[in-house]
Amino acid sequence: MSVQTPQEAQELIAKWLTDNGHDAKVVKDENASFHFEVDYPMNSMKRQRIIQPKEYNDLLVVLNGVSIADEHKEELKKMTPEERDVFYDDIRKALIFLDNSYDMNLDDDEVAQQVQFSYEFYFDALTKTQLYKALLLNHRTLLYIVTIFNEKFGAPEMQSEEPHEHNA
Repeated sequence: MSVQTPQEAQELIAKWLTDNGHDAKVVKDENASFHFEVDYPMNSMKRQRIIQPKEYNDLLVVLNGVSIADEHKEELKKMTPEERDVFYDDIRKALIFLDNSYDMNLDDDEVAQQVQFSYEFYFDALTKTQLYKALLLNHRTLLYIVTIFNEKFGAPEMQSEEPHEHNA
């Protein structure tokens, strides 16, 4: 079955998420034909978003991200600009050939604040396998970022986790 419209894509994705037992919520978004927030992995506090932007009639974007822990930001501030560049370059080199993309948001001092991951594909590639590949790849990339920050700076002291935020 070939998906032709955002409505068909929305119905199909909603069915797959429901059939697999995910907690999928519809998010109001004036810039999207549809926007789901879904638990992935299933029954976890981690959330990803599946968005069909109105601006691109047949595009799907799967998003998630991680906020950098305050302790890690403090450690990044202590590094020289050159040391930070080397650290960020190592991350870039590890992620550059993945099928998903990432965006590291830096403040004015070049300290990472958060990292967002996205996997984009078009309706002509919409299958259940492709959707779950996108969710899995974004999740693995998030785990990589958390691991690399924890290895470099130690695991942060976690407070009660909000459902929409993760900390590296």
